[in-house]
Amino acid sequence: MMNHAELKELLTKLGSIYMKQPDYESSCIVKDAATEIAEMMDIIERQQVIIRRIYAEQLPDTWFVCGELGEKDQNNLPKYIEVCPAYGVDWSQLYERTDRTIGGMGS
Repeated sequence: MMNHAELKELLTKLGSIYMKQPDYESSCIVKDAATEIAEMMDIIERQQVIIRRIYAEQLPDTWFVCGELGEKDQNNLPKYIEVCPAYGVDWSQLYERTDRTIGGMGS
C-alpha cells in the first residue's frame, strides 16, 4: 500500500514519462494511469480531512474553520472566523481579522 507522498511522487514520475514518450499508445496508457492516480489522490485528501475531524481527539493539531461573522474586506475575508478544535465538540474560539498582512513581497 502506497502512502500519500509516494502517490504524489509516482504521479510526478508518470507526468515526466508522459512528456518524453514518443509512442502514442504508450503515452496514452501513462496519461490514463496519471489521471487515475490524481483522482485517487483527490479522494484520499478529502478523506483525510474527514478522518482528522472525526478522530480529532486522537490526532494532535487538528482544527478547522467552522463559521464566519462580520463584514468582509476587499479580499472577501470576514472580520471574524470561528475555529472548532474537533468535530462534535460543543464550543469554538472566535478569531478577529487584524488587517495586518503576512507573507508576500517585502514582508
